[in-house]
Amino acid sequence: MRIQDIEAVFIDRDGTIGGTGHFIHPSNFQPYSFTEEALSLLRESGINTIALTNQHRISMGQASIEEFQEEFKTFGFTDAFICPHRQFNTKRYVDYFRGK
Repeated sequence: MRIQDIEAVFIDRDGTIGGTGHFIHPSNFQPYSFTEEALSLLRESGINTIALTNQHRISMGQASIEEFQEEFKTFGFTDAFICPHRQFNTKRYVDYFRGK
């Protein structure tokens, strides 16, 4: 595959472009030293950069989707997909859908 054939790269946030691999509020998030250059090289090659993150603390009111969207915009991402899911008891979920 040639780089010209790549249309997009999907990039996770925590532990990939910066942070510790755990929740860090967008106002405190620090990218790794190589992140800006790496994203710039992708953009210069005409490759869309799409950020991905799952942030269950959004559902707990500790951050907002808009704060993450702004963060990704400042890094120059083409788009971002943010999952605000809340972790839950899997057994209760399965029981609920099985009618128990």
